[in-house]
Amino acid sequence: MRVDEFNAQVSASGADFQLATPLIINQVKVSHLRCHEALAWHISPGLNLVIGANGSGKTSLLESVYLMAHGRSFRQSRSPFLVQHEQRSFMIQGQWKRFGPMHLTVAGRKGKTSVRLQGRDIQRRKDVSESFPVLVEAPQGRKIVDGAPGERRRWLDALMMICFPPSHIHYDRYLRAVMQRSRLLRRQVFSQELDVWENQIIQHGLKIISTRRQLIVEINDLLQDEQALTEDAVSLSVSMPDYSETAWLERLKSKRSDDARVGSLRFGPHVDAIQISFQGREIRSAGSRGQQKLAAIALKMAECALWSRYRRLIPVLLLDDCLEALDRQRQQRLFERLERSPAQILMTAPDGVEISAETDIHIQILTKQGLCDAIAGRKLMAIDGSSDNETTMEEAA
Repeated sequence: MRVDEFNAQVSASGADFQLATPLIINQVKVSHLRCHEALAWHISPGLNLVIGANGSGKTSLLESVYLMAHGRSFRQSRSPFLVQHEQRSFMIQGQWKRFGPMHLTVAGRKGKTSVRLQGRDIQRRKDVSESFPVLVEAPQGRKIVDGAPGERRRWLDALMMICFPPSHIHYDRYLRAVMQRSRLLRRQVFSQELDVWENQIIQHGLKIISTRRQLIVEINDLLQDEQALTEDAVSLSVSMPDYSETAWLERLKSKRSDDARVGSLRFGPHVDAIQISFQGREIRSAGSRGQQKLAAIALKMAECALWSRYRRLIPVLLLDDCLEALDRQRQQRLFERLERSPAQILMTAPDGVEISAETDIHIQILTKQGLCDAIAGRKLMAIDGSSDNETTMEEAA
């Protein structure tokens, strides 16, 4: 099926969350994961918030959920220290619901992790991540809003392949053609074979560009619906040169010597810059930290809608340090938006936060003794407080 036919078929049904199946995680048990020796986390279907002091292991709880779905951490570290100090291995066990009960486990030690689904080893982790979609917005995660353009491009192209599976074939063949052209140029081979690979670059590159543009239009439409959260419209765009077939082919031929000297092709959809605009300017320079935080969450809301539209699954959304740099008004606006989401949302926030009693949310406090439920409408502390409006661990229990 062609990409345009596939899109027409799916778009006709619309982005109706009611037609999608929500992914729910009911319980997580971790042992010897980072600072946690043994901990059981019971999770509600809707909005969940874990509050704790710095270093208490809040982010590690979100990380355990991500590890089950992806087999790796979302933290931007090549070799994260997942195993608790002086221990040899860690274990994560999760009870999920996707159509029916599902069990995911992760066992790991330094340099190696293994994932099991329903008691069977998983060979291709992509199969799990696409069946158990878990999205994350975290200070230590991929920096889509305030990071480099390459981060945004990789995020967008990964989402493109989720929404439009045929684009995966074009992407793989495009990259293969780029590498083969570079190989021939390094060997100073200017033959008919070079013409073949350059034609392959254009053939598959044009498909990528067309699909990417289409996805950006859909994301921008969804971001318009998030304007109540972000205050001003947030939008995506891509900076690209003239990709008409004739002009592209002429450029590839005329730049052969330059590309051979540089050693790579610096022209094409694999190097295009993805921009996120806010108030008509690049958000990295125009937006405050709070505005950037809300824009990042709005992008995750749009991503959830696209998963619902094209994969008929509603992901679990992880928001680490979700109230970072937000004033009281923006915090309330964020909670109001998250309450309307059909996704299960797992969040963390620092010690001392105050949540409105009107917010429909399951709050838990994390201390060295474990997790305990708390009540919204009070200042929530993980340690004993002296103020009358503080909820301590003992009061919450």
